Amino acid sequence: MTPGTAQPALPEDADELLRLRVAVLDGGRLTDEWRTIFRDDMRERLGTDPNLLAYVVRTDDGLAACAIGIVYRGYLGPTFPTGRWGRIHTVATDPAHRRRGHGRAVTTALVEALKDRGCGAVELRATDAGAHLYRTLGFEPLDGFMTLRPGPGGWLR
Repeated sequence: MTPGTAQPALPEDADELLRLRVAVLDGGRLTDEWRTIFRDDMRERLGTDPNLLAYVVRTDDGLAACAIGIVYRGYLGPTFPTGRWGRIHTVATDPAHRRRGHGRAVTTALVEALKDRGCGAVELRATDAGAHLYRTLGFEPLDGFMTLRPGPGGWLR
């Protein structure tokens, strides 16, 4: 089957973006507060914030897939000649629409948009289910990253 066309997400897609985002969260707490903040942030920033990019495949009954990314600005250097880099935070396909090319369509559209915004690199954290798709799009594993996050009580000082 031919995949749907990836299109920029609109503020009115916020509820569906939330639905798809929740489907791929990896154990994070899904409080009502978190859901409200995510949905309201999407409504406010989509189409107005040039650093928030999201692409979707629409169906008659909602979104089949989405890819959400951010443009970050850092320092200039050989690895980041523009000082910009992109991170893909979410790629999700509704289970009823999988294996139809929708994930590839939204990811490809997002990567191209990040390149068009001057990103010298694009990164993401791949799940086992998504790693093959990302490799076929040219992504390569890069070891050595570590993360520091606050604990339940906040940052330790």
